[in-house]
Amino acid sequence: MEKTVIAFFTILLCISCSSRVYNTSSWQSKKITVDGEISDWPSPLRFYDQKTGINYSISNDSKNIYLCCSVPDEFLQTKILRSGLEFGIDTMGKKSYSVSIKYPFGNNQVNQQRPNSSPQTAEGSNVKPDRSSFRLKLLAEAREMQLTGFKPPIGKLITLSDANNTGILAAMNIDVRGIMCYEAVIPFSTFYKNKLTPSDSNKVFSYQIKVNPISGSTGGNNRGGGMRGGGMGGGMRGGMGGGMGGGMRGGGMHGGGMRGNSGMYGQNSGNRDQRSATMSETTKTTVKLKLAYKN
Repeated sequence: MEKTVIAFFTILLCISCSSRVYNTSSWQSKKITVDGEISDWPSPLRFYDQKTGINYSISNDSKNIYLCCSVPDEFLQTKILRSGLEFGIDTMGKKSYSVSIKYPFGNNQVNQQRPNSSPQTAEGSNVKPDRSSFRLKLLAEAREMQLTGFKPPIGKLITLSDANNTGILAAMNIDVRGIMCYEAVIPFSTFYKNKLTPSDSNKVFSYQIKVNPISGSTGGNNRGGGMRGGGMGGGMRGGMGGGMGGGMRGGGMHGGGMRGNSGMYGQNSGNRDQRSATMSETTKTTVKLKLAYKN
């Protein structure tokens, strides 16, 4: 009797695991120009991570995976520009992320006034530094991409000018509202297979969007930085079926732990500690999606 009960629950467990429902990546029917502009993507972007404040969409066609992120927070923008954004893919759905691109490669050696310091003029009066010019300078210098886990002979570090040789492309831009758009395209042929087949519609990939800490940054006493941790946070925006979502509209700017940090340089020591903790911690969000497929 005991063996029968154990066998019964084992069967139930197997059925439960095998019938787990995953969201499906959006099918990319429209051509994407990877230029750091949001106009190619429907609005709003499909997913929103409340902890990081990132809106993003992941889509695919039969030959490529596409990523688009909208980043409104200027501290996270600076962190991306200095440490790089890593987009990881696990073809087994187990969160190992053996395939990844990191763009920009990172510029941790740039000298700048630390965000957690209180900026002052020579006369000692508090002023707000021109952070936008600093970010635009870093953006102009973002010319290299690091590749991990791709098929030979794809190199580990390539320039954007060499990217056309691999088909792996990435681009960033900051719009007139100060919102960063991040785009990337990765051909399946560089790490998986040349072209999807109908059976791939049952394939589950894990994806991770990660930004490493800025080198040399240290956390303060307030370790509650809003960009800490990962997961889907606010979940899906714009519904299950269709929209990959888009634009860098206000949807991406509300909610999330980073709200209230943006633009508040040198307000008080508590906020400075929180920004320092944010800069010194890993920012990441993860999601599992089935591959989309259409004939």
